[in-house]
Amino acid sequence: MLILHVTNGDSAAQGLSRSGLPGDVLAWRDVLHDGPVPPDRDRTAFWRTRAAFLADRRWTAELEVVDDFSARDARLDDPSSDDAIVLWFEPDVYDQLQLIQVLARISDRDPTARPQLFIAPADLLFGTLAPEKFKALYDVRRTITESDLAIGRRAWDAYTSDSPDALMTLVDALSREVSGRTYTSDDAVRLPHLAAALRRILEEYPDADTGLSRSERQICEALAPGATTLAKLYKASHHASESWIWLGDWSFAWYVERLSDGTCPLISHTNGTRVIAVGPTGDAKMFWDRQVMLTPYGSDVVRAKANTIDQNGIDRWIGGAHLTTARHWRWDGRMQKPVFRG
Repeated sequence: MLILHVTNGDSAAQGLSRSGLPGDVLAWRDVLHDGPVPPDRDRTAFWRTRAAFLADRRWTAELEVVDDFSARDARLDDPSSDDAIVLWFEPDVYDQLQLIQVLARISDRDPTARPQLFIAPADLLFGTLAPEKFKALYDVRRTITESDLAIGRRAWDAYTSDSPDALMTLVDALSREVSGRTYTSDDAVRLPHLAAALRRILEEYPDADTGLSRSERQICEALAPGATTLAKLYKASHHASESWIWLGDWSFAWYVERLSDGTCPLISHTNGTRVIAVGPTGDAKMFWDRQVMLTPYGSDVVRAKANTIDQNGIDRWIGGAHLTTARHWRWDGRMQKPVFRG
């Protein structure tokens, strides 16, 4: 019997590889909270869309991404009904989006040909977990049911749709129906962190008053007391402000670049120049050590005296929803839901 362990990326994959557990390890790499994430029934088109975005961000080469996704998906499809897949995903947004993608893929398979499917009940992050600690989670792994697969497929369809409506409906339903919010709080629950992660991604829609996503707002608010280095800003605005750390340093750098761009920048270097995100071949130390500050316009936006979309527009994706200046949704914090702006 083949056992395939599927996890969020290289760090966790290395820990699993050194854990002594039987089977192979597959790292499921992709930052699904950034860029277009359309429906993936046509996998080749999906790979190309994701690869074009990642290459445009200067994070990787487009052809390498397509090859990596093709090989990754083939490995997930390989286990048969005589085999087993064990899912290892953390509670954060990054992992939960990967989890629903994997569940949706497996749900599409003929039920008679599916491998046995389990999930490790992780209420923690794997990055600092010692290799020998993985076995304890493996020993109490939980079986994924047809109902869990259906939730995964529904969540993935909602996230990749061209509006947030279905995702909002699902989040509300899961919040009512899921009995536990952690694995330790309920021995039967299998997807306890999904509702919170999906609600958190909904908060990335631009705020109705300021036009800032929650991540952007946290960045600007952390700069309100004064200038600081990008390294300190990353920790202050994300690590100290989230229930679970989920935003990688490259994504964070891109968010700051986005806030520094446009007709009316919200953030700049202390000498007034634009912030340009560092890529894999750039001088990372120089980038992270440089100080940045809020511009006067940025201060107005933070205080809701201005809305950045009014001045700078918007051209951004959240899952399958394309937000443009002419057609987008804004997150209404009072109503706790996205509201369409046509």
